[in-house]
Amino acid sequence: MNEILTKTIEEMADMEFDCSCGKKHRVDIKHIYVGENVYNRILDVAKEILPKEILLVSDNNTYKALGKRVENELTESGYKINNIILVSDGDLIPDEKAIGRVLVEVNNETELIVAVGSGSINDICRIISAKTHIPYVIMGTAPSMDGYASTVSPLIIDGAKVTYPGTNPYAIIADSNIMKDAPFEMICAGFGDILGKYTALSDWRLSNTIHNEYFCDTTEKLVRNAMYKCFENIEGAVKRDVKAIEYISEALILSGIAMTLSGNSRPASGAEHHLSHYWEIDKLSRKLEHPLHGNSVGVGTVISAWLYKKLNIEERFGIETPVPEIIINLLNSIGAKSNPKALGIEKELFHRSVIHALEIRPRYTILQYAKTENMLEEYANELTNLFYGE
Repeated sequence: MNEILTKTIEEMADMEFDCSCGKKHRVDIKHIYVGENVYNRILDVAKEILPKEILLVSDNNTYKALGKRVENELTESGYKINNIILVSDGDLIPDEKAIGRVLVEVNNETELIVAVGSGSINDICRIISAKTHIPYVIMGTAPSMDGYASTVSPLIIDGAKVTYPGTNPYAIIADSNIMKDAPFEMICAGFGDILGKYTALSDWRLSNTIHNEYFCDTTEKLVRNAMYKCFENIEGAVKRDVKAIEYISEALILSGIAMTLSGNSRPASGAEHHLSHYWEIDKLSRKLEHPLHGNSVGVGTVISAWLYKKLNIEERFGIETPVPEIIINLLNSIGAKSNPKALGIEKELFHRSVIHALEIRPRYTILQYAKTENMLEEYANELTNLFYGE
């Protein structure tokens, strides 16, 4: 029971076990490869499926980083490749145009989709895999977000962010030699996304304590252990040390696995994500550039931790909660933004988000608790003055 806690991330793939929470958990990902020089494991995966044709999907940046190498390896091994490179001037947007561009290349011989990239490429290929029932493999190029092992695709449809049900990847391949060379802002984003698990787990435990919501100690330990390992290796991440980047990549993948184990995103997403989503949705509605998801989550974690401290949750309920000053120090240590003003969130938007981010989804978090204590608006004023001045 709970044997997943003793397994390496590679051993967790395709695993089923009885848990002390009373549930039988399953990881529906056939293979997980994380480490140095694992990119060529795509050949092992292809050998299992033996596809008539492989649809290789990347963008103009990820093709240079890894896609060309993958194309050469697969071609030299005798596989027929349909190579699609999604070209964009800035960040690739996972919208109708990008999805349609890939979808029109799917034909009767397409039997495997190989996605080379991170967030947007993964989300595009996952939704297409779900709709066509063609298995897909994600080959990560940046440790920037926790969606590699997720089963949903957040997409931009009609200019708005909408999350669609997707499917598990057949395999995840995260080569730390490739991931370490990602733009440093993306490494910071991945760290911010991991940092958000601290308050997400506190929110989950708070709801369990107050509303008796289902809670899995095994899942919590899985996420917390991976999170602490990243905290201990911040200096290495700043130096792009391959082992430190491997720890970040593992933690991001484990977050997705934790969501699968619990049946929802509880172990990975709480008030800090609701604040991040609120800022992103507002920026999208005004057609303005928004920060990378993980960088917003990092700042959202500061806000959530501040509320936990202000409301004395650890003393009242005995729940482990993060200290906001430590969260700020962790973000500063890796070189990430640690306050909403520096992130580019306007004063009015920030104030409004503290009051209304809880409306993003019906999930009990520290924001709801502050509201039931009739303190949310007062804290919104106090936080706004703290970060932006009177």
